[in-house]
Amino acid sequence: MENPYHNPYTPPGAGVLPAAPAQARCTPRMLALNGRIGRVRYLVYVSLLTSLLVGATVLMVAALLPVGPLTSSLALLMLIPLLGMLAVMARRRLNDLGRSGWWCVLGLVPFVNLVVGLWPLLEAGNPGENAYGLPPPPNGWQLVLAAWVLPLAMLLCLPTCLRMQYRWNSIVAAAYVDMQTPPGMPHQPAPPHLTSIWR
Repeated sequence: MENPYHNPYTPPGAGVLPAAPAQARCTPRMLALNGRIGRVRYLVYVSLLTSLLVGATVLMVAALLPVGPLTSSLALLMLIPLLGMLAVMARRRLNDLGRSGWWCVLGLVPFVNLVVGLWPLLEAGNPGENAYGLPPPPNGWQLVLAAWVLPLAMLLCLPTCLRMQYRWNSIVAAAYVDMQTPPGMPHQPAPPHLTSIWR
């Protein structure tokens, strides 16, 4: 007797499972206030913002020095938006780890800030959606390349920046010494290590 469940005219069953739907992901933007970012994007965004704003501060100091050494101190106000944007980046990175942005406050504690600074760079984010939103998209080769090049370029420029900062500090200190000469007293020259020439 023929098996009623076996029909030679039925099409063969496919052993391929249906493709799983692609996971929804957020579209991270560098200057956005919200949205999760991964380790590579975090490193690239922080390096790029720091390079741009520190460079702008150095140029502003050089432009204001002819006006007055103490006036050039106003260029340090450029660092305020940098600190604000770095805090936003850290909060977005912590959100990717499933943590609250308030963990950034630990960055103000000495020695603890070293751990808090390395933690976002070492731990991988949540693979799926968490309480703070969708996961960021995968990193392209451009981001990976920038994550290597930008920090390396910052390290190579660090000696030059430190030398310029020393010269600027010397100029401001020399101007401050000149201003502190009491009336009626002979003018006291600035100490020899404080030069008024930025070279």
